[in-house]
Amino acid sequence: MQRAAAAEAPGLKTVETSSKNSLHVRFRTSSPDGLLFLAAGDNDFLWVALHSGHIQVRLELGSGEHTLRSEKATPLNDLLWHTIELQHDEHHVTLAVDKTCHGTLQIPGPDLELSIQEGLYVGGLGSLDKLYLFKEMCPVGFRGCMDEVFFNEHNLLSSLRPYSGYKMVHEVSLGCSPQFSATVNDSISFFSSKAYMSLPVWEVPQEGVFDCELYTSAEEGLVLYSSAGQGDYIALEMRDRHLVAVVRIGGSKTALRSTAAVNDGNWHSVRLYLAPKALHLTVGEETLNSSLGAKSRPLQLSGPLFLGGVDVSTRSEVRRNGLLSVVGKHIGGGSFKGCLRNIKVNDQNMGLPSAVVTKDISVGCEPLKNIEPLTTVSPETLAPDTSATEHQPESDKKKSQTFLLLEDLQVLEGGRAPLESKHIKVNLEFRKLGIRQSQIMFRIEEQPVHGQLRLDVDSDQGDNTFSMLDLWHGRVMYVHGGSEDPLDFFMFSVFTSSKKEVPGFLKGNRLHRFNITVEPSNDAPELSLPEGSLFVLLENSKRRLTTDFLRATDPDNNSTELVFTLLGNLTADAGFLELEDNPGQAVTSFSYADLEQGKVSYVHTGVSNSRMALRASDGEKISNAVVIRIMAVTLGHKIVNNTGGEVIQGGATHIGNKHLAVEVNVATQAMDIRYDVVEPPIYGEVQRLHSGGEWKQTNTFTQKLLEKERLRYLSTYRGIQLSNVTDSFKCKVTIGSLSTDEVVFVIKVRWIHYKVTRSKLEVDSDHEVLLTPQEFRIVSKGVKLPEEDIQVRLLTLPKKGNLLFDGDEILQVNSSFSQRNITDHKVRYKLFERAHEDMRDMFSFVVFSEYSHSGKHDFRISIKTLSSREVYYTITSSPKNGKLMRINHCNSTTNGDNVVAFTNRDILEDCISYVHDDSESTHDAFTFRASMSPVKDKAPATEDTFNISIQMINDEKPVRVVDKVFHVARDSQKLLTLEDLCYHDPDVDFDDGQLLYTRRGIPMGELVLVNDTSHKLYQFRQRDLAEKRVLFVHRGVSFGRFVLFISDGKHYTSTLLEVSAQDPYLRVVNNTGLLVQKGKEVILRPANFSVTTNTDIRSDEDVLFEIFHPPSYGTLLCVGMEGDAFTLYDVKTGCVAYHHDNSVNMMDSFSFTATLHKTLKVLFVQFPNLIFPVSCFFLLSGAVVAEGSRVTIDKSRLDASNLLGKLPEEERHSYEIWYGVTTPPRYGTIVVGERNLTREKPNFSQFILNKFGITYVHDDSETTWDNFGFDVWLNPKGKPTQRPKDADLLVSETFHISVTPVNDQPPFFKTQAPGLRVIKGDTVALRPENLLVEDLDTPPEDIHYTVINKPNNGFLALKGRLNESTVTFTQADVNERRVYFVQDGHPTSGIFYLSVTDGFHHPLYKLFNLEVDNVTITVVNNTGLSLLQGQTTTTLTLQHLAAVTNKKNITIKYHLTSPPSHGRLMIMEEAAICFDHEDLRLGRVSYHMTDLSSSQDSFELALLTSESNLTNQVVNITVRPLIHLGEHVWIAEGVPVKLRKDVLDATELASISASDPVFEILIPPKYGKLVKATYGLGGSSKSVESFSFTDIEQGRVAIEEHINLTVSRHDNATAVRRNITASVLRDSFVFLLKATNVQPARGEFSFLVLPYDPKTGKHVIVEPPMQPTRHPSINRTTNPVSPMNHPSHTHPTTRPHRIPAKTRSRHHRFGNHTRVQSPVSTAPKSSLGKQDESLKNTPVWVESLPRPASDPLLIILPFLACLLLIVILVVLILVFRHRREKRAQPAMIPDLPESSGEDILPHSPYMGPSERSLTVPSVVVTPLTPRCPINPVLEAVHNAALVPAIAPTDSPLLLCTWTPMMGHDGIHRVPPGTPTLRHNQYWV
Repeated sequence: MQRAAAAEAPGLKTVETSSKNSLHVRFRTSSPDGLLFLAAGDNDFLWVALHSGHIQVRLELGSGEHTLRSEKATPLNDLLWHTIELQHDEHHVTLAVDKTCHGTLQIPGPDLELSIQEGLYVGGLGSLDKLYLFKEMCPVGFRGCMDEVFFNEHNLLSSLRPYSGYKMVHEVSLGCSPQFSATVNDSISFFSSKAYMSLPVWEVPQEGVFDCELYTSAEEGLVLYSSAGQGDYIALEMRDRHLVAVVRIGGSKTALRSTAAVNDGNWHSVRLYLAPKALHLTVGEETLNSSLGAKSRPLQLSGPLFLGGVDVSTRSEVRRNGLLSVVGKHIGGGSFKGCLRNIKVNDQNMGLPSAVVTKDISVGCEPLKNIEPLTTVSPETLAPDTSATEHQPESDKKKSQTFLLLEDLQVLEGGRAPLESKHIKVNLEFRKLGIRQSQIMFRIEEQPVHGQLRLDVDSDQGDNTFSMLDLWHGRVMYVHGGSEDPLDFFMFSVFTSSKKEVPGFLKGNRLHRFNITVEPSNDAPELSLPEGSLFVLLENSKRRLTTDFLRATDPDNNSTELVFTLLGNLTADAGFLELEDNPGQAVTSFSYADLEQGKVSYVHTGVSNSRMALRASDGEKISNAVVIRIMAVTLGHKIVNNTGGEVIQGGATHIGNKHLAVEVNVATQAMDIRYDVVEPPIYGEVQRLHSGGEWKQTNTFTQKLLEKERLRYLSTYRGIQLSNVTDSFKCKVTIGSLSTDEVVFVIKVRWIHYKVTRSKLEVDSDHEVLLTPQEFRIVSKGVKLPEEDIQVRLLTLPKKGNLLFDGDEILQVNSSFSQRNITDHKVRYKLFERAHEDMRDMFSFVVFSEYSHSGKHDFRISIKTLSSREVYYTITSSPKNGKLMRINHCNSTTNGDNVVAFTNRDILEDCISYVHDDSESTHDAFTFRASMSPVKDKAPATEDTFNISIQMINDEKPVRVVDKVFHVARDSQKLLTLEDLCYHDPDVDFDDGQLLYTRRGIPMGELVLVNDTSHKLYQFRQRDLAEKRVLFVHRGVSFGRFVLFISDGKHYTSTLLEVSAQDPYLRVVNNTGLLVQKGKEVILRPANFSVTTNTDIRSDEDVLFEIFHPPSYGTLLCVGMEGDAFTLYDVKTGCVAYHHDNSVNMMDSFSFTATLHKTLKVLFVQFPNLIFPVSCFFLLSGAVVAEGSRVTIDKSRLDASNLLGKLPEEERHSYEIWYGVTTPPRYGTIVVGERNLTREKPNFSQFILNKFGITYVHDDSETTWDNFGFDVWLNPKGKPTQRPKDADLLVSETFHISVTPVNDQPPFFKTQAPGLRVIKGDTVALRPENLLVEDLDTPPEDIHYTVINKPNNGFLALKGRLNESTVTFTQADVNERRVYFVQDGHPTSGIFYLSVTDGFHHPLYKLFNLEVDNVTITVVNNTGLSLLQGQTTTTLTLQHLAAVTNKKNITIKYHLTSPPSHGRLMIMEEAAICFDHEDLRLGRVSYHMTDLSSSQDSFELALLTSESNLTNQVVNITVRPLIHLGEHVWIAEGVPVKLRKDVLDATELASISASDPVFEILIPPKYGKLVKATYGLGGSSKSVESFSFTDIEQGRVAIEEHINLTVSRHDNATAVRRNITASVLRDSFVFLLKATNVQPARGEFSFLVLPYDPKTGKHVIVEPPMQPTRHPSINRTTNPVSPMNHPSHTHPTTRPHRIPAKTRSRHHRFGNHTRVQSPVSTAPKSSLGKQDESLKNTPVWVESLPRPASDPLLIILPFLACLLLIVILVVLILVFRHRREKRAQPAMIPDLPESSGEDILPHSPYMGPSERSLTVPSVVVTPLTPRCPINPVLEAVHNAALVPAIAPTDSPLLLCTWTPMMGHDGIHRVPPGTPTLRHNQYWV
């Protein structure tokens, strides 16, 4: 199945419910996202889709949504065939991709059924709308190919024909379209007016660029469209053969229209560039620009990028926007008809692989044919073809059979062809019928199966309808889907649009078939790797290639005819391919038949990693190439199955692969795995099935034997086992020739026990008796056996009679019968003779079956006679520790419980029993009276006592009486005593010290003997705990638990001992205070005062309490003597007491320091504020309350009745005791009755305390104490309660409340998504940002994590033991970076499941994600190397080349894969092939150029690590020219300007090469050319392509620049003003500098062009560019300041002096001859060559006006001298000009200047003067103090900055030189002492 657009694919309506579902899909695609399958219900659903190239499954069964995702490393959108299998079986869901399991899911229930009401969908959703179908869940439909989709019993692709109401199909056809395998380089053809292709959203954050090449012959059509919402959009369309770009932003529309037509049948390049404020359209060489306006906002496109047209939903929007290519189209959708190629969006190649939806397009460019009508006659007037109808009968029936003439349509496989009028001809008499031929309509009733009909018709015609006109104009197109079926067809009907009455065959009620013939084409075979490209095998082994790994398909030919060919040579030291027929012989080709028969194998011989490329051929076409990555690994194995077996005693059980299996790390390679039994089973034997069908004992077997289930265990022991004993055998596993581990296989034997429930018979003296199940019954335990299988064998015979079987057969010794015979009444007992007295008989027997046999049993027979007399017993005193009971099988009407009377018959029949009450007593008795008559006092009676001796039995399990956490110091030891762990056995006669403890593995330490820590304890007794002989040594995690089994010899129980390791501490646990009477003494008990510690205390005397603040009103006594110290032992033995001194003080306290000594580590724990309240007048014991709870304070806790003792006894009844709360509790409230005590009502009485009490209510805060202060006084009864004003009548006290913490705050996750990103093979510490759980009332060290499911790609370990896996740790371990994740090197990401608890609340469960990043190499430096011309060696360092990896402690090797072409790499003195980071850091790697013929070189490297590589890294080597280039050079426009040595100085190169360097021009100037300078009247300049340095030195080379200049002139009657606007242009030429014995070097000389105005003879003053001239980096290192580049500095306090301007006397016809205005620049240049913003270089006009002179002689004399010289100069100039005019104006070559001039920017060097008029004399402003006093005018002529150099440099006119005065900052300054000009004075 192919998907040509992202719409709906087959959808099947079905309703079903099942708890077991299966899905199978095979597909190929290049799209990363798309829906594959959906089973939709009202609320339930099964959703399978591609998401980012991976399979994602979502399942909802009613109990919550569950997600399952494939974790395949390679994405599935690689255009290869992939298969997914999804299995749902009640609670279990498994996902397999390409036959590899990629995930499992457990459904908790209770809903396990998938209910489907809405149907099944493949590839799309159609119109389905459900709440669970949100946008993120189904972004796009599937775009690609499918050939298998099976869901349960449904084959969803069995037929692609839709069925109304049951099955819908849209945009689907058979075959796999070439669209899905097209590349970005393939051209795309749009062949209908509804064609389009949509791409993802065009991101235009600031600017956007769209490029393509276009080919069409149409006149109109929409090429591009993308919407931005709110009416904004950008579009590109064809209007009247021209391209028009339109953009609308904020209601403003901008359009650009190309001038050239593009429908000329040629390819045209198109570029649409959207800038923030402008729109540019380039078509071929034509570029159009338009501004979008200053206030236009950025265009944020939100819709898809449509190319060639738009979809139906967008077409109305396009028409509303008024795009002319769509508006007014009555037929079709206005799409572009033609071809596009080389599509780029934002410079990214886009094409069909990026398409979201396509319609009516094909791969490759097929030029459209202009379909013309068949004749020139109007269609309405066409005459019918009567040749075929003139001899036909006139009946409608026959006409309906002949009026259609159909011609089969021929189409190429996978191609398209138009349906034309020649294929369907209508042969009717249209005039007679009164209709036109154009009114004939055709309706498609049934679409083609192997292709699609595309109708480019008017939407008003109806769906699937076209007319005869559409056939004439080629609007019906058949597109083949690419399948191999040679035939296709569609069904249609014919009707007319005319309203006139027509025959029945024109009413559309008859079907016609149109046949389509498909011309087959030989498709190329296709290779795929279903299991991936990685081929893993063991080192130096051979593995077979199968069709499961390498698959080839050829739809045209039989696959067995394909031939595989190996491309290139396999790595010689890796391995080779061989055929089974010729082992050891390498082959390079093989057939598909060899592959199917398993004859092709790869033999590994060398390196671990290699590649081989294969392709297949059918003789004509060649398939795609596949590259197989071969990886040879060392043998690794693990035991994956060792479940053990279960067998009935005496039976057998098969042992298969599911019970015992060893897996090697190359699962796909067949390996010989052998098991050798080294320890056989005890109670059975291991047997294997031989070919003859016999089971025989064996001591060896293989894995293949297990796979075939030809191995079994046979139970051979038939005896009785009282305990549940298991059997086992031990095997040694051998893989190939390598012996590995030993494995123990455990067999659980279901032992059979026989219980004889009834074995007693009573016989009368003269009868024989049948044995029935009431007398003889045997049952089996462990395994229920049928009665016929339970057999009885006689060991002894009865002595008083015979046993008869089935009649009169007398049973003998060893005779047997079954329990079934007893049930069937076939066994009898018969006396030998009549009995005369009561007697007994018996026989012995054993029970057996085919499985086992029992021990010896006795059957007792009681024989009664009629003469037996009754004796009656009456109980006079019942037993004390039990009772007498009547057994229920005895026939008696009396109550069975507490029997008070019985007879001797009851005794003989065993009807009376004594039942002990299970108390722990050893003796009991009852008294009775015996008589011969049941009537009391009728017969003599005897009284006696019946004594009962009770034998004690062990029937009580041990019970734990001490259950608490064992606290130990971290990484230390501590005694395990009865205070930490204690059990009690309720059995009276059992000694608890004999209880036996057995422990299992301890993850956080060991139990050892206290006097021998090297001896590990696995068993010990409770007496060892009491005698302190068990020592716990901690190591590892801070919290854990281990299992202990406790036994009293018969009963077992188990417990968990929790261990918490923390830093050493000593804490006070009890500090309740003391209550003592005045002047009395009280003993300190551990209940009042004690400490606890987690250190190893061997004796209580090790804890010393030192008093540093003794009691103030009493004495502490130790052993009766006052002391300042005591031990914990003293407290526990009651030797410490407090004695009050009988003073009036009612409170006392003492402070102490607790010290732990005589141990390895001493802890000083000081409690300076521990106060022991001592009350002498009343009871004040305090209270204890649980956090958040309440406690009642009554007279047992607070009683001040002793205050009445202050009063005389006769007055006491007149007073009552009142309390007033002075300081309320801080963390709670006091409630009296139903009110809270407040500051306004703080009182309560002793009467209330005595009768009701008061209540303290804690506020549930995390506090551990509280108190309230109160006053107590005596108040007269009957008077208002009033606090006495006399303080002596008040007693003030404080009531202390101890708050017991309650763990009421559950822990909670602060990290919502715990996870860690780790590099493959790395070890990373977990941090709180990865995993953090907080608990408001639990410290981090008590928050414990447990790993439930270990990670599948590594393990967790603790710091210091990174090689040991751990499953428990605390939050404190995470906070302190003590938990590490060790990644095992596999590239797959993983998870582990963990729980966290505070030890009280229910655990929290969370998934911890482990994202694994591959080791990558990143190049951070690759600047390349550079050599200065003439230099042959340079060092390669980290500044030139450096790479890093994302993994720590890994070495990068730089391997040379392609050496330099003109040199070599060296390490020290040896050739370098490989080097590392350290070589680069130390500068040991160098490049040596040996071939001096090239200006550049390069070499290629591969960067390698142990886990990754990076190839194709090219390092370029460039030769820099040894030349000094001038910077910021200005060239005058319009005249040739000589190049001088000061701007192109190759002196140093000429010196070291002893030659004349030559410049070869590679790229000439853009706006000019380089010329050779010639002189003389007949001289001329010609362009040059090379020149020498000597030419530069001799001035024979010049630059000639030509640019356009726009001049506007405004005249004034009093002044001349010019506004000249020009742009500074940059120009340059690129040259290759060559010299003898050195390398050539490429350089670039850049300069700025100064515009020249030929009308004025002056250079235009312009603003220089803000940035200086950019030069290539090769010129920057050797670029000294040129003589013409005078740096200019402006001092902040000095005003720059303006350069005297050269003035030219020019007679204006309207102006004043004495006022001349000229622009000069006043902006100085900074040292960096950038213009000061405050002094912008703006042209200004300067007027020179006459000023009065202070001394006329100082002006007149120089003026006369200058005037004479000027006259001489003018005459000479006129002579030269006249001569030159006669000789056709020879070239004028000016020299490069050395200083600035009048119209040159003062901060730039100048390369040439302006050309002035020959008819206007020069007027020069002369410096006041020239350096050439002889002739300042000639000096001015020499200065090229002031006067144009129109003569050669050797002209006799250059008599002397002078330089304007320059300051240190390069600015012209007026020397001191210069006479100033007065008003109206000036120098000329």
